[in-house]
Amino acid sequence: PPYFVALGTIEARKNHLLLLHVWRALVERLGAAAPKLIIIGQRGWECEQVVDLLERCEALHAAVQEVPRCNDAELATWLRHAQALLFPSFAEGYGLPLIEALAAGVPVIASDLPAFREVAGDLPVYLDPLDGLGWLDAILDFAQAQHAARQTQLERLQGYTPPSWAQHFDRVDAWLHGLDRHAGAEQRPVAGDGIDLAR
Repeated sequence: PPYFVALGTIEARKNHLLLLHVWRALVERLGAAAPKLIIIGQRGWECEQVVDLLERCEALHAAVQEVPRCNDAELATWLRHAQALLFPSFAEGYGLPLIEALAAGVPVIASDLPAFREVAGDLPVYLDPLDGLGWLDAILDFAQAQHAARQTQLERLQGYTPPSWAQHFDRVDAWLHGLDRHAGAEQRPVAGDGIDLAR
């Protein structure tokens, strides 16, 4: 059966709760034909609601699988066969799972965050992390291997090269130089500055 991957520690900012609500709706709509959700990552802090749903919601037991740990080879296998990586975070500093998925040729559905757009451009499908219906629709589309949206992203992924650390630090340097220029502009002398009024 088709499956999707969510990769990262289970914590509030990663927004696993949205995915579990979407999956409950998928199971209600499709029953045993619902795609699977593979959550790769350990349980972190402030994730009680997610854990509660995972453990108590019968509808999710057959459709959602937790993989607390896996090595690089196992991760590569999970990603390679996934319909897409799902990344509904509220906040991210860089988004390494997104880069890993794109580099492996795996489509991505992600939150519309500046950090994601900076490293992945227009490759992923971007959605509001609070738009449950939008996520549900996108997942239903991407569950179909030949769906136009998924095929379009796969075509755009051909030849994708992840940004290097050198490129990343070049961007950071440019940003810091921009701050210096901005700070210098704010410190221009004001008319009257430097005039000695003492007699």
